[in-house]
Amino acid sequence: MLRLAWIGGQRLGELNERLERPTRWKGKRVRALHPFGAPDSTLLEAISCGERAVRGFRNRDLQLILFGPPAPLLEEKRRGSARMSRQLRLLRAHHLIHRVAREHRYHLTKFGRQVITAVLAARRAIVT
Repeated sequence: MLRLAWIGGQRLGELNERLERPTRWKGKRVRALHPFGAPDSTLLEAISCGERAVRGFRNRDLQLILFGPPAPLLEEKRRGSARMSRQLRLLRAHHLIHRVAREHRYHLTKFGRQVITAVLAARRAIVT
């Protein structure tokens, strides 16, 4: 069995089940995370980059990666920021990232680093 299949005594399938369940964040329901689906896996790849693991990342940084250059209209900028904030809330609710105190910056948690590494390795695995 591959070492990547085990994280903290759990199999990747068990972790995936845990992520694919809705959770609660500050009393509100937050949707399930689908790490093998296209939109969520793109988000996980964006936050797992080595540079962002060291310095952390901001809403603005991820907007550039996921949505491209900002729109010229103020309303469109606000919409993009709100959309990214909802995705950050999703990641925080699933305990994959945490916010740095007194900064507008986020870092991966230890659990988040382990889960994202395992999921991305499984996505890239070649089965013959």
